[in-house]
Order: sequence, then C-alpha cells, then structure tokens
Amino acid sequence: MMDDMPGRTVSEPRTERLGPMRAEVLHHLRLAGRPLPVAEIAAAVGLHPNTTRFHLDALTASGLVTRTVEQRDQPGRPKVLYASVMAHRVDHYQDLAAVMVRHVVGDLPDRAERIEAAGRAWGEQLRAEHDPTSSQPPIDRLVDVMADLGYEPDYVESPAPTVVVQPCPFLSLVGDDPDVICQLHLGLAHGLMGPDADWDVVGIEPFATPSTCLIHLARHAAASAETTAHQEPADA
Repeated sequence: MMDDMPGRTVSEPRTERLGPMRAEVLHHLRLAGRPLPVAEIAAAVGLHPNTTRFHLDALTASGLVTRTVEQRDQPGRPKVLYASVMAHRVDHYQDLAAVMVRHVVGDLPDRAERIEAAGRAWGEQLRAEHDPTSSQPPIDRLVDVMADLGYEPDYVESPAPTVVVQPCPFLSLVGDDPDVICQLHLGLAHGLMGPDADWDVVGIEPFATPSTCLIHLARHAAASAETTAHQEPADA
C-alpha cells in the first residue's frame, strides 16, 4: 500500500544526478546554444574560472558537454570552448499552438482523449530518443526528459510519489484552455514512463500552488506486493 512506502521527502539521487552548481553550469550552456569559453561561463554562473573548469571537465566526462578548441586566424592562444550536447527545447511555434488550442480541439466532443493520445505519442517519441534501450528507471527518465523540455521537475516520495513541475512551458496557453494543456501533459507523462514501468501516472493536479503543478504517481499493485514481500523479514 502507499502508506507502507518509505517516508523520504525527496528521492535519493542517482550517482549521475548533478549537484546544483554543476546543473547551473549545464543549464547556462543549454540556454546559450553555442560553444562558450570558461571565462564567460564562470561570469554567468558566478563561479571562479577554476571551479567552473572543474565542473565542465566532469560534464565532459559524463558526455553531457563537448570540448573544442577555438579556430582563429589571429595571433594568440586559442580558447577552449564548451558546448552542451543537447540544448533546451524552445517552442518557436507558440502562435500555431495557440491557434490549435482555440480553434482545432476546442469543439471536439472527444478532445480530452485526442489530446492525451497526442501527448502520449509525443512522450513515446521522446522516450525512444532519450532512452532507446529502456535502461533508465522510468521515474528518472520522466524527470530528466521533462527537465530537457524546461519544466524544472522535482520528484518527491512523501506524502505520495509525485513529480512537481514548474514553470509550465505552455503557461501562456493555459488561459485559453487549461484542460487541453493538462491532458497533453498527462499523455506526455504516460508516454515517457512507458508501458512496462512499475508505476502508473494516476493524474495531474494543475496549479497546486500558483507556480507549480503536480503529476501524481502510484506503483502497480503487483510491483507493490513484490516490494513488500522482499522487505518482510524471514520467519525465525
């Protein structure tokens, strides 16, 4: 049962989970979308260049950042440049999305099912791109991909397994039709988790606070029973 689960407030970080400063360095590179020298990155994130270089070397070793040498024709030592392997996805089609929300799905009687199915297909595509071998734990995959999409997600286990997301990249469209956007996110989460996950996406709670929405999760009954059985002490 849900009440029998450990009462940790935040999930244990994976060994490859980034610390806050290293994540900030990566975030800046992803927003920049171009190779940058150490000095520029250090100034942007407020770190000493040596500390910044330390984080960049670790990100490079993890395959999240590439390291190249500046090509220049002028005299002087070329700079070492760093770039994120994957840039933040920026929605360049906001106006088109608004039209779709207002005029295409607005009057369909089965619009909720259609939008959730579209979100699920979107999530399945992103899952295949991000984790083609399905080797990553489903919740970690959900959090990582949503972070790449700009949601700033955070997984918490207590009082119930939940992914807290903020801010919504589609916030400007929510006023037009919040149900459409929420159904899209519900399908997205389903698609990212995958059909073989031990977890279900049971719902979305829009604007649990003025700036956050909640994706509620629950373990499959069979998986919960198996976990409980493994945790029970053997008979003396």
